[in-house]
Parts: sequence; structure tokens; C-alpha cells
Amino acid sequence: MLDVDGTPGDRDRLSLLYVIYNARLVRHLRARLGTRWESAEDIAQATWVLVAERLAKCGVADDEAFGWIAELARAATLAHMRGTRSETTTDFTSLAAGLLLPTVPSAEDEALANTVVLAMLDQEPTPLKVAA
Repeated sequence: MLDVDGTPGDRDRLSLLYVIYNARLVRHLRARLGTRWESAEDIAQATWVLVAERLAKCGVADDEAFGWIAELARAATLAHMRGTRSETTTDFTSLAAGLLLPTVPSAEDEALANTVVLAMLDQEPTPLKVAA
């Protein structure tokens, strides 16, 4: 069961962290997994479950949270590789459980979040390339 207490602040923070860091997390996992890069999405999903469970105990600012998330990803990777984390089903159709899940951001929201993060870091954003 997720420990996020269901307050709007926790849900908002989880959603914000997901928007800011999910793409970076998946890239990080793919780079670390080498030939087993296909598992990156599964491990990222397990990582976000750990983030949701431990979010109340996170003592770092949102713009510095990737190190903490990467540590949780390391634990999720080890569990995945060892096969120790059992597959459990969670009924996310219930209203209470559905509120704990971060919403999937649109491409525009992710681009805006990346621009905001870059502005926070005082860097110039690179233009987005449109696939033909």
C-alpha cells in the first residue's frame, strides 16, 4: 500500500517529480542496464512506486531530487534483477488508489516542465526537434 497520505500537496509533488524526472530516469536506467535496457520502463515504474511510498520522508528539494530518485531506482533495479520483488496487483480503479497515481503529462507539459527546470538552473533551453 502506498504511504502517500492523499493530500493534494503530496499528489501534486509526486506529479511534479514525475513530469520533471521520468524521462531522465528512463534514460539513466537504459544507460545503466546496458544490454538489458528493455527493462528500464519496468524498473522506472517500480521506482515511482517506491517514490510514492517514501515521498513523505524525502528531505530534498524538488529541483535536487534526482539523486534520491536514482537511489530508489538502484534498489528497484537490484530487486528486479534478483527477482525478489514479487508481482502484486493493485486495484487502481478505486478512487482512492487512482488519486495516488501521477497523471501522464502531455508532451507540452513535459516541454514546459523542462523549460522551467532549465530556467531554474539558469541554462538556455535547446530547441525541440520535431520528428518528421
